[in-house]
Amino acid sequence: MDKLGSFLSGAQSLAGALGTNGEGQFDRGNGKIVKWSFKGQIMGFEWKYIGICVDQATGETATAVKQSRDGSIEHSMRDLFQKLAARGAL
Repeated sequence: MDKLGSFLSGAQSLAGALGTNGEGQFDRGNGKIVKWSFKGQIMGFEWKYIGICVDQATGETATAVKQSRDGSIEHSMRDLFQKLAARGAL
């Protein structure tokens, strides 16, 4: 078990070195900013990406865990805009 913990720790350090984290933002109109980010990490025995999108105007947040970086961002963004639409905040 000790070797497994060491392996997982080393894999996460390597992931950080490979640039598996990122962030950005965009204006969704009228100066309303959406910030997005992603982080890759081992979950169980699989590599997953956690995507997070936050609408700065409303504070609404959405997250998604997927097997791809782009998928995690895309799904969290889609979920965020669905939440905003439901609130009438678009």
